[in-house]
Amino acid sequence: MPSPTVTVMIPSYNYAQHLVECVMSALDQPGVNVDVALVDNASTDGSLSLAEQLAAVHPNIRLITYPDNQGIICSLNRCYAEVKGDYAVLLCADDRLVPGALSRSVAFLEAHPTVGMVYGPALDFSSIESVDPSRLSGAPRAPLVYDGVSWIDDRCRAGTNPIRTPEVLMRAATIAAVGGRLDPRCPHTSDLNMWLRLASKSDVAFLPGPPVALYRRHEDNHSNAFNFSALRDAEARWSSFSAFFETVVTRPEHGRWERRTRGTLAAEVRYLATRAYSQSDGDAPDGHVEELLELAGRLQPGGASPIEELGWKLRRALGPRRAGMFPGFWPRRLIRRLHWYSAERRRLRTGL
Repeated sequence: MPSPTVTVMIPSYNYAQHLVECVMSALDQPGVNVDVALVDNASTDGSLSLAEQLAAVHPNIRLITYPDNQGIICSLNRCYAEVKGDYAVLLCADDRLVPGALSRSVAFLEAHPTVGMVYGPALDFSSIESVDPSRLSGAPRAPLVYDGVSWIDDRCRAGTNPIRTPEVLMRAATIAAVGGRLDPRCPHTSDLNMWLRLASKSDVAFLPGPPVALYRRHEDNHSNAFNFSALRDAEARWSSFSAFFETVVTRPEHGRWERRTRGTLAAEVRYLATRAYSQSDGDAPDGHVEELLELAGRLQPGGASPIEELGWKLRRALGPRRAGMFPGFWPRRLIRRLHWYSAERRRLRTGL
């Protein structure tokens, strides 16, 4: 039987220092036919010249170029439009695939036709020299398969995205079933929106064990241009969830998913507002606190519990400085940190 074909989608913009390393990690994948769709979004740092040299040497690289920068969503959607294989993975030009990752994921999808996307652990790195080789090896553990409804339930309950991007292998037919493109209304969380849509059409699987991808952390990450804040992050995640809910309005789970997500994000935002209040300089907090509380009110009108309301009265009576030192608020802070710690441990173990 011929080997399955995997389209590796590589959006490229001003990552010349990482591009060759990224592309070669995609080409060096045994057991599958690799089809590279390299989309250059008007790079100005020499990336295009490198891409042309790579395409001239490797016939399975298709180079698509833009004369001017069209924005990240346009570039990513062009990547999705170039999917020609049975499966596809989105690999940003500063990330890498681990050798053998595609064959492992493809073998699983070939054996499980109801699964539309499969992902494994992704290891953070700054340079390939900094990666401990022992962390890339090890025996794979038993795969975990989740039906799409329960996977979405967990996402709505957590309100977070447990996946970055390069660790996901998607079935091309499932991508087509959800429209084959990202939602431009979610410019900073379009990946989360895509995972939710794929899960609404298929099962989802996680492959515990050694990492399948390397996710590069550096100061030039395109995500750093987002001007991150607790408020903007929560708003971006809600935009992703709410856009997804519009695609499933006829499903019986729609109401449960939306209520659960609203409650989860509102509770998180209310907590973040208390932390922002306690960390404010001076005797009066800035407007960021009120913006967080306003967002929580929009997500879940009247959702604050009597204890939370009492806590806010006490905080305002104490003022920001003394509220930050008040021992009565420490247990909740400790519980929240323990919750985040346990959630991260669970993500590494189960993918959720």
